[in-house]
Amino acid sequence: MSASDPPPNTAKSAEQSLQELVYAVSHDLGASARAIKGFADLLTRRYAESLDADGQNFLRLMSKGATDLQAQLEGLLAYSRIESRGQPLSPTNVAEVWQSVKAATTARIRETAAIVGQDQLPIVQADAKQLAQLLSELLENSLKFRREEPLRVCLTAERIDSAPTASRAMWLLRLTDNGRGIAPQHLVRVFQMFQRCSSDVPGVGAGLAVAQRIVQRHGGTIWAESTGVAGTSICFMLPAVA
Repeated sequence: MSASDPPPNTAKSAEQSLQELVYAVSHDLGASARAIKGFADLLTRRYAESLDADGQNFLRLMSKGATDLQAQLEGLLAYSRIESRGQPLSPTNVAEVWQSVKAATTARIRETAAIVGQDQLPIVQADAKQLAQLLSELLENSLKFRREEPLRVCLTAERIDSAPTASRAMWLLRLTDNGRGIAPQHLVRVFQMFQRCSSDVPGVGAGLAVAQRIVQRHGGTIWAESTGVAGTSICFMLPAVA
């Protein structure tokens, strides 16, 4: 090995160090955020009536800020654990995973009166737990960014035997909805951590970043298609079973 060559396992060590740092930061800051929110809620219960409107608003903002910080730290932790907590890829039935995700989201689907369907879905090479996390993030995104008309969501699949960026056959999956849509200038930005395009919808902007990292771990790509007026398709590729 020459003097200019990097030492072995440098990348792995750097990744492990980063994960350890993220975990430590998330754990410690999470405890601080919970303490801030706890005291803010305690002040609200005990002394809110003694405060004027501005004081009560300050307490609400303090509590909301602590809640948002907790959610951001949880998103960052989930993002950092995609590699370290992942399981080996194996043949996975997308239809079964999709059904389990819908079952877990039944309350939200009923609350929004959404119609959630699917086409014939394949068996792919995947980490079943992470695939469920991916589909859950995408479905929750559709449920949040709906319009006044009834929401329709559908998961479809198409086999791509000559994917330009892959050495093997891939499945192109699309989660399509008739929701708000994404403005053209935000189609790439939505996959960046903590980037939000709508301030009137709850969330911290971590879901699609986590989804992207999961797809990348599987050797695929993910992107968004939308006219910006109504409707969005989140497209992602997963490896076909050999």
